[in-house]
Amino acid sequence: MEEMPRRIDPSTDRAAAAVLLGCTPNQVGYCARCQGLTRRYGPTAQVVCAACRAAEAAPSADGSAG
Repeated sequence: MEEMPRRIDPSTDRAAAAVLLGCTPNQVGYCARCQGLTRRYGPTAQVVCAACRAAEAAPSADGSAG
């Protein structure tokens, strides 16, 4: 089983977050759902961070998706 992506705390330095996200610091911005840091700007931007997308795609406690 793969580990779920983790939320990047907004207090994290943007340069450090950019390294984790594989982008430049000027592409880092806030997730629309959790306000964590994500690759918000640029050609491969994501408005919602990987942690929120993974949580949305994960099966719920009753075994159904979503």
